[in-house]
Amino acid sequence: MKTNRRNSKRHQTMALMSNIYDGRDSFLGVVEDISTTGLRVAKIPARFDDSKGKCVSLINGLVGDIKITMQPCWVRATNRGMYKMIGFKIPDPPPEWTKFVRETLHTVPPEESFGAMTM
Repeated sequence: MKTNRRNSKRHQTMALMSNIYDGRDSFLGVVEDISTTGLRVAKIPARFDDSKGKCVSLINGLVGDIKITMQPCWVRATNRGMYKMIGFKIPDPPPEWTKFVRETLHTVPPEESFGAMTM
């Protein structure tokens, strides 16, 4: 059993995109969950350099965009190595990020807040 070492509860999201700059190139990824101290981003092209200590991201959300500095905590190859899923830590979350998380969670209906979709 894995130990959850997170300081903040993660919340699954819908319709959030992230433009991540690794110091050389910018990559688009899909934000799968967020918290006040971190986030998980999927569908990042394998070319993204996750060996950098820190990177900058512009998160595009329903309530606006926000720029944050974050650092990779873990990396998993997905889609046969074409993409990466990365868990990022936000070392010094700015107040704007905390507000962004709170407002983003309030814009998602309860039945969709955990990725549940009905057809």
